[in-house]
Amino acid sequence: MAKSPRVALVSIDPVWEDPSGDFTPFTYGVRKLEASILSDPTLSDVEVRVIDLRTRDPEAFFEAVVDFGPTLVGASTYLWSIGPFRDLAARIKRWDPSVQVIVGGPQARPSVLALEPYREMARTVDAAVTVEGEGVIRDLARGHLDPGWRSTPGLLVPHALGWRATEAAPRVDIEAYPTPYQIDAAPKGYTGYLETFRGCPIHCNFCQWGEQRADRVHSAEYLASHLEGLKRAEVPNIFCLDAAFNLSPRAFRALAEAERQVGVLKDCLVHGHLYPTFLRDEHIELLTSFKRCQVAIGVQSFDAEVLHRLGRPFDLDRFEHVCDVVRQHWPIELELMLGLPGDTPASFRRTFERAVEIADSVRVFWTLVLPDALLDRSDPSLHVKFDPNTWLIESCAGWSPEDLRRELDHVKRVSMQHENAVVADHWAGFQVRRRPEQVAGPRTIDTDVDRAVAALDPEVVESIRQRVGDLGGWRLRTVRNQSDGLFFDLDSPEGKVVLEAVPLVADRPRFEARDGVAYSHRGEVSHDEVARLRRIIEVVHPDALPLVSRAS
Repeated sequence: MAKSPRVALVSIDPVWEDPSGDFTPFTYGVRKLEASILSDPTLSDVEVRVIDLRTRDPEAFFEAVVDFGPTLVGASTYLWSIGPFRDLAARIKRWDPSVQVIVGGPQARPSVLALEPYREMARTVDAAVTVEGEGVIRDLARGHLDPGWRSTPGLLVPHALGWRATEAAPRVDIEAYPTPYQIDAAPKGYTGYLETFRGCPIHCNFCQWGEQRADRVHSAEYLASHLEGLKRAEVPNIFCLDAAFNLSPRAFRALAEAERQVGVLKDCLVHGHLYPTFLRDEHIELLTSFKRCQVAIGVQSFDAEVLHRLGRPFDLDRFEHVCDVVRQHWPIELELMLGLPGDTPASFRRTFERAVEIADSVRVFWTLVLPDALLDRSDPSLHVKFDPNTWLIESCAGWSPEDLRRELDHVKRVSMQHENAVVADHWAGFQVRRRPEQVAGPRTIDTDVDRAVAALDPEVVESIRQRVGDLGGWRLRTVRNQSDGLFFDLDSPEGKVVLEAVPLVADRPRFEARDGVAYSHRGEVSHDEVARLRRIIEVVHPDALPLVSRAS
């Protein structure tokens, strides 16, 4: 008897280390593929299931795949998921070699599959989709049970002499495929996503937008339908996926018209990026109409020569003018990159110090070497070396491994001297100052409370991370210092948990109290994990006690 097509779409739900707690994300790309299948009436016989988990454990995905029993598995590979899905593919092929395994997403590139950690995928993966997937997934869902499916356009297929490309797939008409919000297939109550155009007109070598043209723009009608779907999905906030709000005039005008028709964004917190040297009155008019707009500016470096060498145009005078305009409306959040090829520690330190002078908040990210970016487009003279498991740059022109670690440690130390600090493994951020509308009454960031809570040393954070890891099953991602206490962002076997350590107040509910410190938690903690959470409190308490006590 012929098999019925059953498609499993697997992705690792990203866990964003967000100090505000605003984000409750899911993998939007894989939901777009699901919507593409569900919206095609010729695929009504295809059963599709999204397996989107917050774990990197391939065994957990394998169990979910076996439970569904698919004929095709499509894996959405990002830098955080290609390793686990490499291992998942091997498990699937050992279990049932007839199941077709396809990988797609940003990491599904020939340059990635040629790297030593991923070469084995030529034996366990049946094809890779290197183009946008909405059309290809329909073709695969329709034809993967036929013997000739490997000739589907838009694929890389493993071959004895290396991966071989099939016929090129047509460039996607982005208006031809619905969003998951338009067909009510997106999960309710999660962070919403908005895309008004695809690609980027600026082709920076360090950016994974690569050399995609930005000539495909959604119409006002399409965006209005999408905004209506966001309203039905009861999203608490919206993240704009565009390279920046202000990089496509046509797309921005279409969004403004859609918002005039629907009026969703006026009631929403909207997150996105601004390109630093291009801002017009029309941008300000729309963005200030949102209930709240959180804009980040990816300046990366203030060294114009470094940016020019990496394909990023930058006008410092224009940038400073834009900052003067932006700060009248929104807090200025600057994003910097540590370890850009051709930069130097001295130049980075100047950039960092200048950012602290300008910004309301700063985030610094260790440079990644990614496909369609530095992995494929780096100048050989920059001598880029990187770890293909973490994708972190290890050394390059201007940077030794010691330089990178020393400067990140410096950023972490500075971060922990400020409010709302987030110190993660390979990035750090903090709030430099609070704007007047963020301050309640006469209190300012310079109070003794703020200085006390900001005193946790990065080396102590690393020690806590190690001790929590030694308990097994749990992982400390970040420690956030806020005016009222310390907040530990943890990954448990059951999901994300935030452990709060604040001054003890009589009659206020708490999970546990020790020496005047009240511990509470947000997130699911089952009966089986309660004992481990108490042990984590034992681990963090000696370091939390002096800081939280001084804040009381």
